[in-house]
Amino acid sequence: MKKIFLITALLSVFVPVSLFAQTRLNVQGAGRLYPIALPQLCIKGGQEVVAREIPAAMAKDLKLSGYFEILNPNSFIETPGKCDGPDGFAYSDWSVIGVEGLVRGVVEANGSNVRVSLFLHDVQQRRPVLGKEYVGEISQVRQMAHKFANEIMKFFTGEMGSFGSQIVFSGRVGRFKELFIMDMDGSNVRQLTNDRGLAISASWAPNGSEILYTTYRDRVPEVYALNPVNRRIQRLTHSSVLEIGAVYTPDGRNFAVSRSVGRESDIVIMDRGGNILRRLTNGSRAIDVSPSYSPDGRQIAFCSDRAGSPQIYIMNSDGSNVRRISYVTSSYCTSPSWSPKGDKIAYVCRADGMFQVFVSDISGMNALQLTSYGDNEDPDWSPDGRYIVFASTFGRKANFNIAIMKNDGGNITQLTYGHVSDTEPAWGPVLQ
Repeated sequence: MKKIFLITALLSVFVPVSLFAQTRLNVQGAGRLYPIALPQLCIKGGQEVVAREIPAAMAKDLKLSGYFEILNPNSFIETPGKCDGPDGFAYSDWSVIGVEGLVRGVVEANGSNVRVSLFLHDVQQRRPVLGKEYVGEISQVRQMAHKFANEIMKFFTGEMGSFGSQIVFSGRVGRFKELFIMDMDGSNVRQLTNDRGLAISASWAPNGSEILYTTYRDRVPEVYALNPVNRRIQRLTHSSVLEIGAVYTPDGRNFAVSRSVGRESDIVIMDRGGNILRRLTNGSRAIDVSPSYSPDGRQIAFCSDRAGSPQIYIMNSDGSNVRRISYVTSSYCTSPSWSPKGDKIAYVCRADGMFQVFVSDISGMNALQLTSYGDNEDPDWSPDGRYIVFASTFGRKANFNIAIMKNDGGNITQLTYGHVSDTEPAWGPVLQ
């Protein structure tokens, strides 16, 4: 994968502590969206479409975040693509229309190469507060936009965003299910597999280099590793039993997977040759599935019916100290997903006859129901822990599609609009 080079920080961010704290409060406060404008950039050589594509991509990112109000370009007073340097414009042209944050910049293209300089301005303080410069190929300008959007998120919230990450999911193609991948904003959807079987239960390697999934491509369910860039696949298991829900161990060398033999399903650790290294559960005819590692790799959340109905449990990574953590008033909970910050677990429980997404502390306390309409399944976290991707019928008796929401259940945004079922989303890391 070609790299985008961050040449230098164009300016140091010397913002008074009181101002920075107030700005952060404004962005994250309940019901307060920060008004930001992203006009067309100045272009010095190259195609004008590039100068429009970058602010458009950033606008989509920041709107999706749920923290920003993106101002309509039709309200802008300044001439699109104005080229008077980072300070050669009138702040009053932006304050008069209610803008508080302004992104301006310059694109310099030379053949297939491009240099992009981007600045975030505080309109009320009348000065730039953030600047970055990127160099790469013209085909990478959307990635540059995502990177600067992440810098904006970090400036306002203290943490980088997840813009530029990708989501893999399972989608129906005729009578088969194949893996698809898309950008986190729902754009750039493309099909990854052509197994002509059932390609399901995908998960990412910690470094984003591979995707594990179960496929029936040879009419027998096996675990494969897929390179999302060149689409090369490698078969990892070689048996007649069902192995599903594979997730990499934190070091990326092996994987945990649910392995079914007869009426029993246990979670085991396997190597890339398909050899069982360790059996973590021995449920005595219980069904133990859906392993999800804690960020530090010391614990695993999973689903088990060992007490009579499916519930969420946690165990140490060696299989010891098993304890239940789902205590909502439901007889059926499944699909745990551990937050990358390590403090929360998302899962699905049946509530009022439908399936809904819940989040709780890892102790099971402070459980919060995030969805309430239709069926909602397969939650997974964004790399920064701010958002959850999931599959939903959106309150309709219809097929599933993919959506994301904030980790408190707010700002639900539908990403796919297929006429067939899209399920089992898995959110990949932000690649540098």
